[in-house]
Amino acid sequence: MSINKYSQSLASTRLYEQETSLEFLAERHGLEQSNMIDFSLNVNPFGCSAGAIDAISLSLGQVQLYPDVNLSELRLALSSKHCQSPDRFFFGGGLDDVIKLLLQAWASEGDKVLIHLPTFPRYALEARLRGCQVVSVQGEVATQFDAERYERALQKDDISVAFICTPNNPTGEIIPVEVIEHLAGAYPDTIFVVDEALINPIKEGAVGLVDRFDNVAILRTFSKFFGLAGMRVGYAIANQKLIDIANIGRPPFNVSLPAAVAAIAALHDENFLRQCSEKFLEESTYFRAQLSSHPSVRVVGCHGNMMLLELASCSSAEVASMLASQGIVVADATSFDGLQNTATLRVSLKGREQNERLIASLRNIDCETATVR
Repeated sequence: MSINKYSQSLASTRLYEQETSLEFLAERHGLEQSNMIDFSLNVNPFGCSAGAIDAISLSLGQVQLYPDVNLSELRLALSSKHCQSPDRFFFGGGLDDVIKLLLQAWASEGDKVLIHLPTFPRYALEARLRGCQVVSVQGEVATQFDAERYERALQKDDISVAFICTPNNPTGEIIPVEVIEHLAGAYPDTIFVVDEALINPIKEGAVGLVDRFDNVAILRTFSKFFGLAGMRVGYAIANQKLIDIANIGRPPFNVSLPAAVAAIAALHDENFLRQCSEKFLEESTYFRAQLSSHPSVRVVGCHGNMMLLELASCSSAEVASMLASQGIVVADATSFDGLQNTATLRVSLKGREQNERLIASLRNIDCETATVR
């Protein structure tokens, strides 16, 4: 593919991570970064396991060494957690890295890659960078997965790789395992990549499908519930033959030593996960209740601490800008393909005091005058 074709295929790509940069918004609105609250990126607001911090600290005395190229200890820990053979795991520096490497391994230039909009934009971006043709479908309701239309695309096109995000980013929708099971069985020549980045790690999700289907890969991460976004550890679980192909192109040492030991420690701290899960539920329930009577803001999707908000009479870009001027940073969800004709925001909740500030700012928005009261 020529550079001009690459430029044309990627020209409309919007990356919400860049648009919500604290540095950019602080400079734009004349604010101090220290006084801003970032609700735009989905991270664990309660930090990470104390055991993970201790493990990172201890590992710093060995940073002159390369990490274990096979990540054997992490592999065994995940094998025990998921009841899967150690040779079924593939690792990367966060799921962005995993997605890129899997597409390089499992798809060729010109192959078709299926996604359902709206969803995590990295699938389409990495597929296009690989030279693949992206086939996208969308339901009549913008925020709901349309299984029938998705399957019709599988019937019509020779799909090499199909992505399913569950819980979906940014809608929070959970796609039933039975739906994925049906698709994997009906279309054995398609590799189904099931992204469970947002799932509560204590839940099995669709991992059990790997035992039954050679064409299913499950993606998991330590960035969300585990609170290790800065460590960048993501992994895939799939049939050994698929993993062996992907490992040919995996750069050696692509997960650092501190990241690997932090992930192992985090896996063993079940109390931290339980406490975070309870806190996420408590805060999301409170947030929904506080906005339930708001005439212009409605919660249309949620999972964990992530919420998708629908604005009844405001432009999402205007509201995001108004909030940023008050030091509140949210993601304008119209940056997601499939939501560009909506008025939606994506927020990831924090602790009660910070969430109260977001609630108060949302309540004070006056759409008619495009101001914050």
